[in-house]
Amino acid sequence: MALLGVVWGVVGLAWLVRLAGTSASWLAGNGWISPPFGVDFVRLLVGDGVQAVWPGTPTWTVVIVSLLLIAVVTAAGIALTVLGRRVLVPAQGLAQAHEVSPLTPAAAKERARRLRQSLADQADRDVAADDVGLALGVLMPRGPRLRASWEDVLLAVMAPRAGKTTTLTVPIVRNAPGPVLATSIKPDLWEATAEERTASTGERVWVFDPQGVTGREQAMWWNPLRAVTTVEEATRLAGHFITEIRGDRDGRDFWSSAAHDLLANLLLAAALSERSLPEVYEWLTEPAVPTAANLLRGHGHHAAAAAIVGRQNGAVETRDGVYETARTAASALRDPVIMRWLVPPRISGATGCEELDTAAFVSSRQTLHLLSKNGAGTAAPLVAALVDRLMHDGIRAAERSPGARLDPPLVVVLDEAANICKISDLPDLYSHLGSRGVVPLTVLQSYRQGVRVWGEAGMDSLWSAATVKLVGAGIDDAKFAEDVSRLVGEHDVAVRSYADGSGDGSRRASRSVTTSLRRQRLLPPEDLRAMPKGTALVLATGLRVAQVRLEPYYETPARRGDN
Repeated sequence: MALLGVVWGVVGLAWLVRLAGTSASWLAGNGWISPPFGVDFVRLLVGDGVQAVWPGTPTWTVVIVSLLLIAVVTAAGIALTVLGRRVLVPAQGLAQAHEVSPLTPAAAKERARRLRQSLADQADRDVAADDVGLALGVLMPRGPRLRASWEDVLLAVMAPRAGKTTTLTVPIVRNAPGPVLATSIKPDLWEATAEERTASTGERVWVFDPQGVTGREQAMWWNPLRAVTTVEEATRLAGHFITEIRGDRDGRDFWSSAAHDLLANLLLAAALSERSLPEVYEWLTEPAVPTAANLLRGHGHHAAAAAIVGRQNGAVETRDGVYETARTAASALRDPVIMRWLVPPRISGATGCEELDTAAFVSSRQTLHLLSKNGAGTAAPLVAALVDRLMHDGIRAAERSPGARLDPPLVVVLDEAANICKISDLPDLYSHLGSRGVVPLTVLQSYRQGVRVWGEAGMDSLWSAATVKLVGAGIDDAKFAEDVSRLVGEHDVAVRSYADGSGDGSRRASRSVTTSLRRQRLLPPEDLRAMPKGTALVLATGLRVAQVRLEPYYETPARRGDN
């Protein structure tokens, strides 16, 4: 191989000299003399000199032009090398293909066969790449494409305009083999996937958009109270409203905890008596009305009824404070525009609307987009409630399925999760969702954004529970960058030191050279922050950190093979 390189180097040099001599002849006014390139040309030039090949052309001009051409070629090579390293080559020491082999095509396909019984008997050629797992990106510098498995749970931390929509959420939604639900505060994810999902699955694409983010006419409704039959389920539904006002405060705050208990009891009363959410808000505005307590007693929930009565008969200042806190948390229930999506058409007056059956959805290949604006009084708690309902229905369906897994899996893309899908126990759910064939991807703009919702301990749990983590470009959180840099690791760097000895009149001074090894970060925080857009780090459990090139959906076919 080395000998072949030398031969090609000599051939290239001879070709440059030929081009230089021809150019020098033209510059000297002797015409464009271009001798045939080959062994005879080299023999004539070496044996008889420049004048034999280019008569009348000074030798020095050929030498100067040759040096100029060599300089240009060298500079171009250096520039291309630097550019290539910047865009295509990962930081030195990051994972190579054999170090992330469980994510590579062959191993990913084998895992998919084990996790999905529907693939077990299919020939390799019949297993589509997107049936194998979620595409993460192409391993830098030369591939292959890496994929998460159907038992992984994913977390992505990517700054705004780092390409999360075009390279991550859109491809995952478009190519999911089974049911998929996706949250967003903008219509771009829906716009880029709805037509493709309809064509590839032949099933319905639902849009839950109570605040008109897409501008699409209402065509569905969902009843959050339909699945509320126990105190536990009522408490869980109420929690999505309370989370909106609790933020990153301690969950033991008296007012929010008391409001949570009150709202849960009112929701249970409404569900058991087939009332509606707007009626729940009416009860919150009338602290002395006994309707909810009476309904609970009539259905045998005496403890819940007693809790409401006790709250109503307590100190007026405390009672009013608790009711006011609950009203603030449930402020979305007073908006008739939002409520049209959550009550039967016979009440709302909406026409042509079909009720979403969450239990049927998780066993289909349907798609659901959930959209909300960000801020107080929005539909965000209802988006969180619907996502939570679907994930729990997915778990229940998995428990009844062969192998206790959904096949095909339910893919859950939680874009803007910290803004419109604040499921309080999401970090705990991450610990077992993957084992049921429910594959979530939570997308955050920064680590601190997650801390604001789940607190330090909760966000640490979410990070630790995620079996595949993606860290994209634009990370400006110094602490997070330092933590990721430490996870990437260190390597040994050879450091040479020189020492000059003293000489005397008869001897020259001597110089000694010593070489030592020094530990150095593979990816210092400043280099992590400067990662090019379109690249990301992949931190998969038990594997070295890899760097991938993210693939925009418009540059790759919808159904693609791996390489």
